Amino acid sequence: MKHKWSLLTFVAFGLFILFGQQYQWFGSGNPDSFPKLPASPSFEISKTHDGEWIGRRVDVTGNNMCERTAITGKIVDGLATLSLTYNGTILKGWINAESNELVLYASNRQWDYRFSATAGINRIQGKWHLTNGPCKGTWYLEKQS
Repeated sequence: MKHKWSLLTFVAFGLFILFGQQYQWFGSGNPDSFPKLPASPSFEISKTHDGEWIGRRVDVTGNNMCERTAITGKIVDGLATLSLTYNGTILKGWINAESNELVLYASNRQWDYRFSATAGINRIQGKWHLTNGPCKGTWYLEKQS
């Protein structure tokens, strides 16, 4: 009897994994499904934040794979181009002139990063998470003079 329950549990788990992958219940590891930077934004771009920026990404989960890392980069003509220093992931996006909101698009082939923030005059801060991993937290940038 125990053997039948073990076999049934094993088959049920296998079906759960199969259907979960098919219907993307677990998030996707397919980089083609990750959001891409649009050719142009659907809003007026703010150019008041142009300059060099340095900051940090901070994980709040305590998971070892979610390392704290520096973020460096610049904003030129309203286009933010930033880099996560620990793995070289490039983040790009624009700041909305009306709302000062910034949404970044990542170019990592493995991790589906999501970064959003609000821009102030000398500081940008917001939240980030992975859709296909356990990591999430806060992040910030400070404008360099």
